[in-house]
Amino acid sequence: MTRGLRSRKWEAFGIALIIAVFCVFSYRWYTSRRIVGEIEPVIVGGGTIAIRALTGYCNEVNHDFFSPLEQADPSREVIAVSAPCRELTAFKAGRVAGLQKYIVWSVGPKDGDTLRKLPADITRSNFANEMAEAQQKFDPSEIDSEVAKYGSKIGILGRGLVDREVDAVYEAFVLSGDNGGTIKIVVCVTGIAEIHHLALGIAAYDEFRSGASFSELLASVKSLMHAALSDNLEN
Repeated sequence: MTRGLRSRKWEAFGIALIIAVFCVFSYRWYTSRRIVGEIEPVIVGGGTIAIRALTGYCNEVNHDFFSPLEQADPSREVIAVSAPCRELTAFKAGRVAGLQKYIVWSVGPKDGDTLRKLPADITRSNFANEMAEAQQKFDPSEIDSEVAKYGSKIGILGRGLVDREVDAVYEAFVLSGDNGGTIKIVVCVTGIAEIHHLALGIAAYDEFRSGASFSELLASVKSLMHAALSDNLEN
């Protein structure tokens, strides 16, 4: 029993680490309305996951659109990318070089081309507990000071668990990257939960302005995650 619990904790830590890496790769690919829209079913691993979009946002579920994400980080399967409708349309048409605010939906982890399902006996609350225990905590009030202190460096300036609900956990990442000779700082907030025995990740990105960037992203991710948990009944 002890060995099994340790194995699960290491697996939870591995999922958290994979999602952290995924946030970095997602940011490198793409250079306080929280009401969610209609349900949109997405086929995943022979089943279906119901997703929604924030008001004013549109979901792109065409795999060809976001396949570069999976090529950069094959450990997770991207199932949708969401962004403000006008910006997404302009980006797809080649009228803008990148998206400033966007959301990436993904599931995993993957073994090669195969999605690896979570243990059949794990519940949503147990999965959330294991994910929370596997991560260090991050105080959102420290974001401004972390950016001021390390903002000139490339990489992850800060990351960790920022909130825990019964069936989901939420992480924050502050990323600094090269943006054509200048430093661009991006905040990423990711919600993680068990959906149909898969680890669902909802990662929202925005350019850093202040700690308010984090608060807005967290509220948006929570709205989408609450809807996903409600729309996809626990098996």
